[in-house]
Amino acid sequence: MVVKDRILETALRMFRVYGVKGVTMFDIARDCGISKKTVYEHYVDKQALIDEGMQLLLHNHTAFLQECNALADNAIDELVRASQYIVGLARTLNPVMLFEIQKYHPDIWNNIEKFKGDCILTGIKENLKRGMTEGLYRQNLQTDIVARMRQLQLEAAFDPIQYPADQFDKQQVMEQVTAHFILGIATLKGHKLANQYLQIKEED
Repeated sequence: MVVKDRILETALRMFRVYGVKGVTMFDIARDCGISKKTVYEHYVDKQALIDEGMQLLLHNHTAFLQECNALADNAIDELVRASQYIVGLARTLNPVMLFEIQKYHPDIWNNIEKFKGDCILTGIKENLKRGMTEGLYRQNLQTDIVARMRQLQLEAAFDPIQYPADQFDKQQVMEQVTAHFILGIATLKGHKLANQYLQIKEED
């Protein structure tokens, strides 16, 4: 891995664990095993690292969802795979990072909000359409409404006010929310398939 990429990946990992405000260029250099001067040779300041780090995070998320769509056997499989990925991502992401970005880096936060609409919301709508075409989701779904409902469910599942970390396990919350969502929109055919996926998930 080239030095610039190593610096970026190290910075992003540290931001996800400690937040963006408390991590210094010296911390990043030390964790990389290089000098602070070398870090500045590749990134003019921490703002540049935050910008590129968030772009990489969103790019990776988009790439996974595209891969998930391509590999999934059906819409329910796709939805369950995406939910598992989101849980894994949330386990390695300190909510402080998002709070600090929203408070101190509004331009980046605006990009994240745009991503929610362009990628997340659009992806949910496409999944709904796929499930309806496959006969797994009910035909009378109003996708614009149901997609926004699902997006709100996802945001609420990781809201520390709604589900405090000392009282709720993120994976269990996501599993319950996802199962409720799938069974609420599925046809009888979809229910049978969903129960298979959910049962497999419980046994893992």
